[in-house]
Amino acid sequence: MSVLAGIHAVKHALDADDSIDELLIEKGKKHPRLNELIHLAKKKNIRYSFVPKEALLRLAEGVPHQGVVAKMVAEGAVAQPSFEQWVKEVDISLAPMILLLDQVTDPHNLGACLRTAEAAGCVAVVVLKDHAADVHSPVVAKAACGALSRLPLLRVINMKRSLEQLQQQGFWTVGLVGEADSSLYETKLTGATAIVMGSEDKGIRRLVRETCDQLIKIPMPGTVESLNVSVATGVTLFEINRQRAAV
Repeated sequence: MSVLAGIHAVKHALDADDSIDELLIEKGKKHPRLNELIHLAKKKNIRYSFVPKEALLRLAEGVPHQGVVAKMVAEGAVAQPSFEQWVKEVDISLAPMILLLDQVTDPHNLGACLRTAEAAGCVAVVVLKDHAADVHSPVVAKAACGALSRLPLLRVINMKRSLEQLQQQGFWTVGLVGEADSSLYETKLTGATAIVMGSEDKGIRRLVRETCDQLIKIPMPGTVESLNVSVATGVTLFEINRQRAAV
């Protein structure tokens, strides 16, 4: 079972008509925004119940729940394509942009990357099935702020092989590494583009970076050596959007 915790995340899901099975409200807690969520649940015929605070704490797994948790429709209720199916059907003529996350293990970062990818217009996000953050974590769901229900999240076993399949379909594959010679701002990325971001500590793995068509970096005039992966993702995806808007 996947859950969303927190007033803002649950309100966003209700407004977006995400697949919510039930709202759980903290018994005895009074707050105008909780009343608003109950009203929305009634309007959308979503069941709700009042439960002890301890039950919410257990479900939220450390995420601040603010008195509300939403149980989402179980995985499998809505069919998700496999990566192989998706890559065969994507329309390359539309110059799609896809994000690949190589061993991003922090759930806050994964959720933030998903939210940014959806906002930037990515057509999908690819993550590893192993050695990555649990995509069903409440932390991921809260940080993603609804993106999980609107953006295909394609889980793969082999990132290198997935890159090769994207290349065969016509994607230009680009990895972000700090030691690259080419700058993001000097690289033309207006066609079908697959952006690869690495883990928080080790970056993109060697075999994955060797498979990329090109390696680029984000120039940083300051003294820090690297950016948080979710921040770097935002900088990169919206620079691509800026380039495309200027064409």
